[in-house]
Amino acid sequence: MAWLPTPFAGYSVEFSPFHGNLLAVGTAQYYGIVGNGRLHVFDIGAPGGQPRPVADWLTKDGVYDCAWSEANEHVLATAQGDGTVKLFDWSQPHGPIMSLQGHTAEVYGVDWNLNTKNLISSAAWDHTVRIWDVMQGVCVRTLMAHQQITYAAIWAPARPMCLATVGGDAMLHIQDMAVGDRPVQSIQAHQHEILTVDWNKYNDWMVVTGSVDKTIRVFDLRKLTAPMQILYGHQLAVRRVKTHPHCDNQLVSASYDMSVNVWDLNLGAMVRHFDHHSEFVLGVDLNLFQENVIASAAWDRTVCVWNCAQGIPPPRPPGMGQPV
Repeated sequence: MAWLPTPFAGYSVEFSPFHGNLLAVGTAQYYGIVGNGRLHVFDIGAPGGQPRPVADWLTKDGVYDCAWSEANEHVLATAQGDGTVKLFDWSQPHGPIMSLQGHTAEVYGVDWNLNTKNLISSAAWDHTVRIWDVMQGVCVRTLMAHQQITYAAIWAPARPMCLATVGGDAMLHIQDMAVGDRPVQSIQAHQHEILTVDWNKYNDWMVVTGSVDKTIRVFDLRKLTAPMQILYGHQLAVRRVKTHPHCDNQLVSASYDMSVNVWDLNLGAMVRHFDHHSEFVLGVDLNLFQENVIASAAWDRTVCVWNCAQGIPPPRPPGMGQPV
């Protein structure tokens, strides 16, 4: 399908929920340790088959995560290394339209509520999860259940005020804003840091986590005492998991082992393995409009978009994404 170069190291990638041809990519200079960040929006379905840039913004610190608005096709939110959550509008490419301040350390994850579309969540290194009302531009909740860095806070697709959070304390918390600020369910889901979490799109009770321990674990919230499944196959930490929007039994994962894997929960096993990147793969997403189309973003300063059901991606163009 397509390879895209990015000037900085890739951290996150997300397809638009409105337009299947639009792809957002969050990146950070010098591998996110110091330096600027950049948010890109690409049109991967441009006439002639060549992807083209739509907009990009330089930020003063790394862009560690990005999420499209569920209410406005032009708007995105970013998790910033300077502790802010910033909103951008790709029809107004002159800078952020909003900057939400409140975290006291790097923001590592951001997610937009699919149902209550004025709410976004952010997970940060200050151990907190914050809930923001973007219509008012204010923080409406601060959740402090985690004892270490929080890496992700993801809204449930079918439960409007519910989200799953994970962090460096190896805990998985289920939070219900309709009940209060304390978790309604909790489990030590791994023995090591949990970097990522997602909800099954077809099963309200299924949550999937990925950890530094190299495993992906599947939980049923109706009996949250132990994982239903443990998936082995990655050789290093699992950085991101995304459940399949078209298949209730599949998910994809990205890892520091430089690979992207597709998993079948009915088989309890990896069914496809892709190692087209040459550095850590931190971002992965599935297209909502084109079944089995995946995008991956890596520290090799490339983004790859391909149909995983049709085999491996084409070779990377010579010279693209080589280290600076």
